[in-house]
Amino acid sequence: MKTLLIASLLLAPAPLTWSTVNSAATGDQDNAAVSATRNGYTAVVWEDDRDSTDPADPVHSDIWIRLYKEGTSVYEKKLSTGGTGNWRHWQPDVALHEDGSAVVVWSEDPDGNGYYNIAVRAVSASGTVSGTGRANADAAGQQHFPSVAADPDSGGFAVVWEDQQGTAAPTVRVGMFASISSKSYEAQVNNSGGAHAKPRVAMGAAGNAVVVWEADANVARKIVTPAGGVKLAQTTTAPGKRPAVAANFNGDFAIAWEQSGVRTQSFTAAGAARGAVAVTTGADPQIGIDDQLGVAVTTVEAQDVYTQVYNPDGTTTGRPERQLTVSTATGRQDEPAVGVDPWGRVTVVYTDDNDGNEFDQIYLGTGLSTQIW
Repeated sequence: MKTLLIASLLLAPAPLTWSTVNSAATGDQDNAAVSATRNGYTAVVWEDDRDSTDPADPVHSDIWIRLYKEGTSVYEKKLSTGGTGNWRHWQPDVALHEDGSAVVVWSEDPDGNGYYNIAVRAVSASGTVSGTGRANADAAGQQHFPSVAADPDSGGFAVVWEDQQGTAAPTVRVGMFASISSKSYEAQVNNSGGAHAKPRVAMGAAGNAVVVWEADANVARKIVTPAGGVKLAQTTTAPGKRPAVAANFNGDFAIAWEQSGVRTQSFTAAGAARGAVAVTTGADPQIGIDDQLGVAVTTVEAQDVYTQVYNPDGTTTGRPERQLTVSTATGRQDEPAVGVDPWGRVTVVYTDDNDGNEFDQIYLGTGLSTQIW
């Protein structure tokens, strides 16, 4: 009996420390993303619609970033610059280098014409915008759903996005950058034929970009190199949608996606599956992986956010049990994001409306680990 009690205590959920990311509660804040490093930096980006009097009205959203070092705020900064008419900046993503410098991307429509390009900003660890750019070379058509991943120990990064030209089926494109002022190349990721949408990207220290996306009714993956080569040709992971991907320093990666709930699988840096596919309930999966191959997945279920930790073979033995990861379960909590640093420290971020007024805030939780200590 004592052995069972000790085991139960070891597997019990760790208490999280919660804070509000956006310092100004005016308006509506949504759709956050998070990135974490081994040096204790954590960055959160989000859509901030401070002039909103109607939470269903998405226009005039700006992109904000907040950087933390070991849980202490370093800076909070607006990155977008408004616009004219029904302008909008939305769908942000962020990736950190180990020195705390950030790369932020988003879909921008500063002239309010309903067509978007992919904005890119480089931000130093002190909050200075050190570079600006655009991921897509061709501004024609519609570009949206961007994702960014950074090489942890160099200035390199990759941006992927969905590109649609006229009535043609959408494609997935990637831009590889040695730095924000030095774009190595841009190319279509997917094979010809079909519709390809909602890409996500991850990157290890070798600088290879692991890209996942919706390929018609399937989840596809591909690995491309910084020089434009293909390390892993387009491969179908499984039927499903809304994939998410994360990679560690070595380039090992894991994918989560929606398929009758949420499914997760780990892979080697070369793209070989490590074990069985893990299955849990919920939707809208987000994923992180540490350097010991522990994988954390957040999901939304019944207007709450849950986090599950897996071994690389898809089992949960010796890992913290699945747990509710919200500050309060009252009201609605959704749009999760998760950041896992190389040591296994987990940061959970989500959109919160616990008072039911439909205006959201961005909450951040720390103190969870992929390990049992």
